[in-house]
Amino acid sequence: MMEPITCLQGAQALVQLAKYDPDGEGLTSLQVQKILYFANMLYIGKHGPDNPLIRGKFLTWVYGPAVRELYERMSRYERSLVEEEVFEDIFPIMNDDKKPTEEKYRPHVEVLKEAYERWGKQDSYKLIGISHWKKGAWRKSVRDGEEEIDNELIKEEYHARYG
Repeated sequence: MMEPITCLQGAQALVQLAKYDPDGEGLTSLQVQKILYFANMLYIGKHGPDNPLIRGKFLTWVYGPAVRELYERMSRYERSLVEEEVFEDIFPIMNDDKKPTEEKYRPHVEVLKEAYERWGKQDSYKLIGISHWKKGAWRKSVRDGEEEIDNELIKEEYHARYG
């Protein structure tokens, strides 16, 4: 079983990927939250609900899945692009060459790259729509009045989307 990373490490890697993407413009805090959720879904889909990408739970916020600690860290950016400096006190899992800082982070970095490739160019409204999918974990959790999204539901969402 691999050790999960923090939401801040995952977000930091996504912001790095956007920075070094020649076709990218950067990511807003909402984009970071949603892409990190999708990365977590991909990871849980591949490794099981007891082995998530990130420590902690995503919450059922109005605009889709979000992690409170990450929201608080990036809140000053609102709709502007998140800058790397907001994570300067966080141990990175990825170097500037997009390779893991340590071998143990290889699976985490790979899934974050995959998520960035799939969703990194989508605008916030498109990402909200994807996260609000009628068969998705966020929708089921909201309907059931849950504040946290259970990893088992995230696994079910992965299988409903990708078989």
